[in-house]
Amino acid sequence: EAHRIPTLTLLSTAHTSGLVLSTAHTFRAPLSHRGVVTMEAKARVKGYGTISGAPPASASVDVDSSDLIELDESVIQTKRRTSPLTAGLLLCVAGAFAVAGSRMGSESSSRSKLNAATPSAHPHASSHLPLDEITASSWYIYKITASIRPGKDLLLMDFVNRYLLPDAFGMESVGCNSTHLGGDYKVNFTATGSSSNNNQLHWVSGPILHGADVAAEWVEKVLMATVGTTEVRDGSEGLVYDSDTVTSNAFMHNKVQFYVPNLSGYVKNLDKDSVAHLKRKSTVATSSTDSTPVVMAHLSIPIEAKTYEIVGPLASVSDAETLGAYDEWSAYECPSCHKLADDFETLQERYFVTDNTTTWKDSDTGEVDGRPQPMLVSVHVAVSSSQTLDDMRVDFAHLQDYTRAKWVLSTSYDATCKVASLSWESMPGVVIKYVQNNHDDLPSKDLLTEYEEVWADEYEKTFYSESKDHALPSSANWHHFLDQHIGITATQGDDGNDCDEVFAAISQGLRDDALGFSTRDESEEIHIYVGYEATTAWEYNLATGCSTDDLSFGDICGCVEENSVNVYNRKMGEDVDECPKPCWAVDDDNDCGY
Repeated sequence: EAHRIPTLTLLSTAHTSGLVLSTAHTFRAPLSHRGVVTMEAKARVKGYGTISGAPPASASVDVDSSDLIELDESVIQTKRRTSPLTAGLLLCVAGAFAVAGSRMGSESSSRSKLNAATPSAHPHASSHLPLDEITASSWYIYKITASIRPGKDLLLMDFVNRYLLPDAFGMESVGCNSTHLGGDYKVNFTATGSSSNNNQLHWVSGPILHGADVAAEWVEKVLMATVGTTEVRDGSEGLVYDSDTVTSNAFMHNKVQFYVPNLSGYVKNLDKDSVAHLKRKSTVATSSTDSTPVVMAHLSIPIEAKTYEIVGPLASVSDAETLGAYDEWSAYECPSCHKLADDFETLQERYFVTDNTTTWKDSDTGEVDGRPQPMLVSVHVAVSSSQTLDDMRVDFAHLQDYTRAKWVLSTSYDATCKVASLSWESMPGVVIKYVQNNHDDLPSKDLLTEYEEVWADEYEKTFYSESKDHALPSSANWHHFLDQHIGITATQGDDGNDCDEVFAAISQGLRDDALGFSTRDESEEIHIYVGYEATTAWEYNLATGCSTDDLSFGDICGCVEENSVNVYNRKMGEDVDECPKPCWAVDDDNDCGY
């Protein structure tokens, strides 16, 4: 019998800087007391595998999947143990639950299932351990990825280095003519490995990938709403749109925000080449003990379906004639969500104690660029009025339970804008903001709702469409929307040895909540890509220690629409570990693979 863990959520409210902050205090049994799941299972996996439970019905693909999975699973028994702490807590709130008991429905049951540790079928995995004992205590955002239209990759590579941030690795093939490129930002933390390999923006061009056509269609819709064109200006340097204006709209809440101590070089390049962008301003306190405002300038630069924003002291803009071009954020733009969370002294100190991850060089001359490398401060996700922002929302619940995120909800005084913020103790100075702007004057609100509906429909077709003849495990599928994601990573418990156990728990939790997800592996890493409700996906990178030699899901491969080298092997009758790449992408020591 499935036992539900009752919860009681109290809201404490505070007022600051035009916001009403609501912090949810959710009382529920600690993870270590929520239960232990025991299971006996045997699985034989060729290329893919389901750790526990049966996968959802899969999308149809032209692949012979005979003998792909054999799973023999016995009864799963859930045993609940009540600690003295839990018993006392339940007694304290018994009166409240007498009134609120009717609200303990399917969501509560889902949350309790989500947090029960699900043992892996892998023989080397540990068992009977609560989730909070096997998951990492410190998680780190290591990349922020977006999709672009096919054929725009070279133009974007030039644009990024010229106007936004230093080039990371040039442009690489991720299989055939699918490519990705990157830019390096800095931040005062880093995941396992070198910071030069982690703290990056990525952009993916995947013309072969499933959903590439609908993803490109929506990039163009967002561009029309934002800059009024999909065309690139003739004779421009890189992906400069043929537009002189930017219309602030609902889609511009999908953005990445950076801080720099000096904006002058950025302003000079953008203005000189007439790159379409917004100029706005806000204020932060001087320090934690000095409330004197310091004016911050915002440079909001649309790139395909996302906005990238450089923020710095307005006083650093050297051209006095342009200072009047920086307007206050209007009421319809949700001014509070754009303000930086830290005071000026903290921003400056954090910036200068954080080493650069690379040397920024001019793409034309090869000389060192004088601009400061951007430092990540926030990622924003646009949310329509049709969604909810409470902490029981499934993506917030997963991020809290799996990665130990903290959740806070703020509401503007006029109640037109809500912001759900996620932060982590391991990542000071960085926050993920889900922005729900319901102001009557905000352009493209209805189009954002339609965009979310398309995401949901595309995921439904990708992960849950029935297949009559050639079913793959659901997690073998892919949609190009997954390439617009936030990547978060950590080495799991016992120095990575609990990776298989964590993977089993997370994948089972996702299935319990009927969420489609894709699983890939690279070296000893397992990557889980999840399409949640909003128009940004999440990637859980389980870092090192995963048993990918025995359970191979395959690396990404842009030569097939499923973006998987294992599917490529089955379709093409090959047996390769890496996706074939075109001649331009292979160095002198390799054969030309495509």
